[in-house]
Amino acid sequence: MSLAATTRGVVWAAHAVGGCGALILLWAFSVPGFSVIVALIGLTVLALAAVLWTVGAQLSHRAGRTWPWWLLVAPVMAAVTLALLVTRAPLHSRWELSRGAFETVVARLPESTAATRFDRVEAPARIGSYRITTAYLVPGGVIFYERNGAFFNDAGFAYLPGGPSPSLHNGSFESPMFWPLGGGWYGWTASW
Repeated sequence: MSLAATTRGVVWAAHAVGGCGALILLWAFSVPGFSVIVALIGLTVLALAAVLWTVGAQLSHRAGRTWPWWLLVAPVMAAVTLALLVTRAPLHSRWELSRGAFETVVARLPESTAATRFDRVEAPARIGSYRITTAYLVPGGVIFYERNGAFFNDAGFAYLPGGPSPSLHNGSFESPMFWPLGGGWYGWTASW
């Protein structure tokens, strides 16, 4: 096999592995917190892609090409992935696909305005593309705990049409941080 053919093979392998690593990393951040194990797998795959990219660059240099076009593919892919992570695009996209299922579940739950504390309610184990561990009626809404959490913290979704209130802070739901998803829905993370 010629050096040029070997270089092309390594380059396309680097692109394929890098693309897979980016997709895995984006999936890890498509939950309200992030999936630690999936993120570590994605970062490992991206590290392998970086090694392949470096080998491809060295082989290209040996073949006499000083600035091949494909050297830009990995940095562009990294920049796009980073931009998607910073804007929480994976979470918002996956959430939009699951919103209808969450709204159906909320419509079937009893009225939560009378709740003065966290009252546990039955919720499906899977709502849309998310796995739910627990759901609670709270003053003015519903809190759903998503299985992946946020590493050592809890995370999930909340339906709070009146917005989050200080009454949501309690001994087992400490320092919740909410961000709006639209239509009275919020993503959240909290300490435990």
